[in-house]
Parts: sequence; structure tokens; C-alpha cells
Amino acid sequence: MDGMKPILADMENSMSGLFQRGSVVSWVLMGCAVLAPQGARAASVGFEPASRGQPSRLAALTSLSFTPVKDAMVKQFAPTTNFGAQSLIQVSAQNNYSKEVVLQFNVTGLPAGATNLTAQLRVPAGTTATGRPITAHAVADTGWSETAITWNTRLPMGAALSTVSSHTAGQDSVWDVSALITGNGNVTVGLDTTFSGDTNFTSREGSPGPTLVVSYDTATTWFVYAGNTHAHTSYTSSHGEQVTSGDPTTNGPPSEHHARAKAAGYDFYVTTDHSQEVAFDPTSPTTPAWVATKQQAVNATDSGYVGFWGYEHSENNGPDGTGHINVINSPAYLDALESGVGLQQLYAWIKTQPDTVASFNHPGPTNYNSFGYRDAALTDIFTMLEVINSNDNLHYEGWLAALQKGWKVSPVCGNDNHGFWGITRHTARTFLVAPSRTKAALLDAMKQRRTYAALDTNLHVVYTVNGAIMGSTLASPSTFNFNIQVSDADVGDRISRIEILKDNGVVVQTFAPATPQASVTWTPSLTDTTSRYFFLRVYNEGSTAPMAWIAPVWTGR
Repeated sequence: MDGMKPILADMENSMSGLFQRGSVVSWVLMGCAVLAPQGARAASVGFEPASRGQPSRLAALTSLSFTPVKDAMVKQFAPTTNFGAQSLIQVSAQNNYSKEVVLQFNVTGLPAGATNLTAQLRVPAGTTATGRPITAHAVADTGWSETAITWNTRLPMGAALSTVSSHTAGQDSVWDVSALITGNGNVTVGLDTTFSGDTNFTSREGSPGPTLVVSYDTATTWFVYAGNTHAHTSYTSSHGEQVTSGDPTTNGPPSEHHARAKAAGYDFYVTTDHSQEVAFDPTSPTTPAWVATKQQAVNATDSGYVGFWGYEHSENNGPDGTGHINVINSPAYLDALESGVGLQQLYAWIKTQPDTVASFNHPGPTNYNSFGYRDAALTDIFTMLEVINSNDNLHYEGWLAALQKGWKVSPVCGNDNHGFWGITRHTARTFLVAPSRTKAALLDAMKQRRTYAALDTNLHVVYTVNGAIMGSTLASPSTFNFNIQVSDADVGDRISRIEILKDNGVVVQTFAPATPQASVTWTPSLTDTTSRYFFLRVYNEGSTAPMAWIAPVWTGR
């Protein structure tokens, strides 16, 4: 029967709404047969373990860009003339015609605890040439006047920071000025040369002008953790592997699911049995199966693994919309099929459940009454949506529909295994980006939408926009500076393309290395005044379809 598991999983998903408490359904598989010796099982599908044990350490690098608050060129040939308003600035060491440039920036926004500070001075070149060494210097004076400085009052050049000898017109010449930056405040940098000829650049009065890009690591180091947010134990007794196979050993209690997930290398695992099952009757937080579900998750948790409890709210009979929802970490539960329980009743009830987070499961665009009834409180609870279900079933259109209705949901993979089979064979994962592998940190990652879904077990993605980590909401900026880090060293899984998409899944920018890479850092910038969100898709070598969908960043509009 192993060869039938993907088919069975699809049938379970589509038919789960038919099951009431206490019902038993027998399935007849028609038109196909699986032949094997009695007791034999098909060969296991091999996969690399998830990140448990040594999760990849990807610090979220933040970059801040600054334009000059003042800049000026001084000329030896005109020693008392000010050139602070010119858009053309030049550097030269020609005898009696030497020219130097000074630029000042006001660095702001560096947080306390920022580490690994680096800085680049980027000045657009107007000359294409090699062999023209131009040196950037630290300059102590920050009180000079852009409209008064002349050759006779030029600033003393301090310590050399770096030298650039090759320049290309229309591109930035880039100097490493990291030693200049020690924190927030005004800094002045000077440019001079030993080459006796003019090298042209553009000042802040031109377009585009110079920039100072300061990068740093936040005090938080982000780790990537892999797991599953949707699984059914033997408490889902009306259907699943133990029913279709007739073998009760193919499924078991939450404790056994957690033990097998831990052994298979998962960092976390959420059991989410259907609450209408007979084990959860009567509906009460003291019902033994519910108490056991919670306690067994707690017992499984250690320094290398986090067990979560939850339940699947399978709203199949309306009247105000249908769809399945995972409710995670709630103190209590509801039976979706009980009289008087609909989506609106669930939505009112879930607001009373402290420290709870929820996910829309395997949705189509019209589920949940076309994603109706949203309000601010629900938006803060429903933070995830299954873009991947049952290992490889995609629900991308449902995700776009939810985003367009204003739900701020981040993609996850719910493997939706109804038994043990998928624990070691499914190769798709939910990934959480968190500072540590504790229950509090991983639950916070779900709440803060630091998630992504991938058809892979060990893809690592961390990105920021304007210094804010993935899943964040910005304050309606018009410029978006991305810092994207993606890695997967497995042969056959290396990175071939990364896309940035906006509202309605419109591709905005694409990066494709010349050859697939094990690790990619991409730092594009966008100007946009209308979009409500951006998200990423990742492709691996040899595939024309995406293999990962990454948490949005919302613009604040």
C-alpha cells in the first residue's frame, strides 16, 4: 500500500469532511492494484534529515543607505572659489590643477548592539579608466560648509581607508570605508589621488548621486528550523492509514508521532487531529484525549526538539463558509460539526484563547466564504496558510486570494500525514526563522509570520527589507532595500533563481546566477508607492517551477 499513500492522502483530504464522530468508512480502491508479498513494504524514499542538531546560522544582515548631507570639490587652480553646488565633481593630482572631494553623511538608525559593522562609499563614475588609484580617507572635521569650502580652506585628509583604481562610467566606484563607522552621527570622507588627470564623478546635486551603505548584524542571530505543522495521530480514528490498511500499527498516539519525528530529524512537529473524532467527545478541555495530546507534546520537548499540540477545525457543513483550519497551542477546542458551530462562531471563540495561532489548511480561493469576516484581531491570530499540503499539493492561488483580502498569512507546509508513513518519506517542510529552538521562540516565529514552505528538507532562507526581518510590516516607505540570503548545498538542489513578487503574484525582480549556486546573497532595491506586500519564490537547478514560497513583508499600506 505504500505506493498508494499519496493517493490515499488526497482522498483523506477531500473526504475528511464526511466523517462524524464514531463513524467508520471503508475505502475500495478501484482500477489499480499493488502486488507484494504479504507483510512486505515498498522501499523507503530517502531524504536528507532536517536541520535538527546543527541548524544553519544565518544572521539577518541589515543595510542602511544614506545620501550626502553635503559634498564639494575643491580646485587648486581656483583656490578661493567654492564649487559646492556643482553636479560634476573631479579628483586629480595634476600639478597646479589638483582636485579633491569631500562628502559628509549623517548616519542614523544603527541600533544598540549592532555588530559586524561594514560600510561602502558608492559614487557614480563619469569616467571609464583603469590605473587611476583614488583613495578614500577619514576626515575629522564635520563642521565645514558646503557653500564656503575652497582649496585654501580644504580639510586635512586623515587615515587612508581604501583605494579604488578602476572606474566605469555609469557605474558606482565603491570604497570600503568600514573603519569610518563606529555608530550613529556625522562622518566626513575625503577622496584624493596620485593620478595626474581628471576622473569624473557625480555629486549629490546630480542623479543618481553618491550613497553610503552601512551594513550590520542585528543582536539577534536567526536560525532556520524545519518541521511539520499538520499531522494526524490515531485519535483521528475514522480514516487514515490504520483504516485504509487495516493495520493499527501504521498509526499511533501523539507520543509516538513526536518520537518518530524527533528521530527523523525534525526540529518541531504539530499534531492536529480532527476535533470531531470520537476520542474528543465530549467537547471539553478535560477530555482525556485532549489532555494527553497536550501533555505528550510537552513531554517530547527537549533542547533539540519542540512538540506542539493543536487540532484541525474541519468546517464542512457551513452555513457561513467551509474550510479546514489548524488551531495551534489553544487551551481548549471546538467541534466544527456540532450544531451552531460555524466559521463566525469559531472566529469569536478563538479570540478568547490566549497564546493561540492558526493556519488556513489546503485552501482554495473561495474557501472560508471567500476569506470573509476578517478583522484586526483575527488577522493577528491567523498568521499562516498551507501553500503546500500532503508533501506536494500546492495551494498558491488560495494564498494569493487570502492576501488580497487583507489576511497577513505566511506560507507553511502541512504534510497532513494520517499516520507514520509520511514522517520519514515526505520531503517538504515548514521552516521557521527564530533566534532559538524553544517552544516560545518557535511559537513567536509562527505569530510573527517568519515562516516559509519548501519542497525540500534543508533549504535555508533569511531576508530583510529596510532592516526588518521577513514577516514584518513596514511604515509605508517608497524605497525597499532587500538583503536576501538563500542556501542549499545539495547537488541537484542548488539555487538557480530567486524572484520578488508583489500584489496578486506579479513578479517585480528576478535574480538568476550564471550557474546554480549553493549560496546566494542578493541585495536589490525597489521603488514602489502602491503595493501592499512583497514575497519571494525560490527555484532550484533543473526545475522550471518554484520549490519554495517565502514569507511576505507588508508595506504598511
